[in-house]
Amino acid sequence: MKTLYQLLLDRWNQNCDTVLVTIVEGNGSIPRTTGAYMAADQTGRIYGTIGGGNLEYQAVKKAMTLAGKDAHFVEDFDLGTGENGGLGMVCGGKVKVLFYSVRSNDTKIASFLKEALKIEEEKKPYWLLLPFSKGYPKIESHLEEGRGHCRILEEYEKDRTDGNNEVQKIYAEEFNFDGKVYIFGGGHLAQELVPVLSHLGFWCMVMDDREEYTAPNLFPGVQETKTVDFTLLSDILEVKKEDYLVVVTRGHSCDADVERFALRTPASYIGVVGSKRKTQYVREKLLAEGFTNEELDRVHAPIGIDIASETPAEIAISIAAQLIQIRAEKAGLRRKNK
Repeated sequence: MKTLYQLLLDRWNQNCDTVLVTIVEGNGSIPRTTGAYMAADQTGRIYGTIGGGNLEYQAVKKAMTLAGKDAHFVEDFDLGTGENGGLGMVCGGKVKVLFYSVRSNDTKIASFLKEALKIEEEKKPYWLLLPFSKGYPKIESHLEEGRGHCRILEEYEKDRTDGNNEVQKIYAEEFNFDGKVYIFGGGHLAQELVPVLSHLGFWCMVMDDREEYTAPNLFPGVQETKTVDFTLLSDILEVKKEDYLVVVTRGHSCDADVERFALRTPASYIGVVGSKRKTQYVREKLLAEGFTNEELDRVHAPIGIDIASETPAEIAISIAAQLIQIRAEKAGLRRKNK
């Protein structure tokens, strides 16, 4: 979301009108679920996606006509085959799409974007509230207990001159910041992995005991690099439960040093690269040192999802896929149609 907020603010500063397009509800088979965001302007889509195909095409066309106008509303889209007025897609589901006009002459929207960016920088959990029609987006630290990290709320409009209450619907989505990814080993695999994870929104730090393998320019998107002694990691790192530990060092001796440290942390993910023979060797070594099978079962070894990967680039994709899976499970986002 930080990238999206920054894009919208940059365009506001450049006097460019933009439309924020969001899926706020979805039913049935759909290409993207609730919480998919896209930005568009008079020229077309400029960031993100709500699933592609005719849904996105029609949404972009709609957004192009709204750029610069004071118009916020929700439109229903039927992703059926077209027999009953659908979009001619085989998905068959239905979605509600919110179009929110971010006008370059509106100072209140700029204030909201600055507040949202500040929250993102501070990495604080928050709720984003987007009104279906009137009003401005808001940031809330918490909402009353309810079901799901995405909700449609109802709020009564106040101070109406006719004395009647009008229900205003609001899309609310919760954002929590995930843990850091600590990557041990700065070789070819780490150099392929960091740009992928960075693009996916993971915070990455690379560590190696060889200074030449901790040069930041080797890892586009990395937040930090450090030359370390793998036997002294507990002196420099304070790993939290939400963190990920990726062990891709140059050999089984270093792997064992890092895995020994990792098993004494509460990390939500520990993955170790290597063949089954190599990982079994390290496992037996640690068992002999007193670690239990239950403790060692926390380790994903060999690391990554099995996609028959062989090259560093392919293995990086398999690791990234596994971290996406773990992140989704932690957030309760593993949905059948996603």
